[in-house]
Amino acid sequence: MTAVAVRLTLVLLSVSLLFGCFEAAGRDLDELVVRDSLYVDPETLAPYSGRVFRVFPVVDGGGVQLEATLRDGAWEGEMTVYHSTGRVRQQGSTAGGAKCGGWIETEQPEAPESVYDQIKDDLESLVMYAPCPRR
Repeated sequence: MTAVAVRLTLVLLSVSLLFGCFEAAGRDLDELVVRDSLYVDPETLAPYSGRVFRVFPVVDGGGVQLEATLRDGAWEGEMTVYHSTGRVRQQGSTAGGAKCGGWIETEQPEAPESVYDQIKDDLESLVMYAPCPRR
């Protein structure tokens, strides 16, 4: 798969995640506790499965910091991490708690001014991990 195809796939997944968040925002990750490297419900200590999110503190703007999915307490599926400016910091897939496949990883919290620089920055921020297992 070419870098452009990976980027397009990630953009389309982002859009689907955005619309999916309107249906069910999920649970605040800070409500869960970590036991044996798994996120668990603090009441039952059962590994949590479902959508999760985290928001920045109000002093940092209060916007969404993370949107992801957990399965049996481990990262599973799409994950998006944002800078406090709202720009995507990291975005890609996880399986069994680890990153897999193509990821966008941008360190710059502000988007470049020109479209050319934006495309160049997006392509340079692509990182490839081991392929995700087939589901």
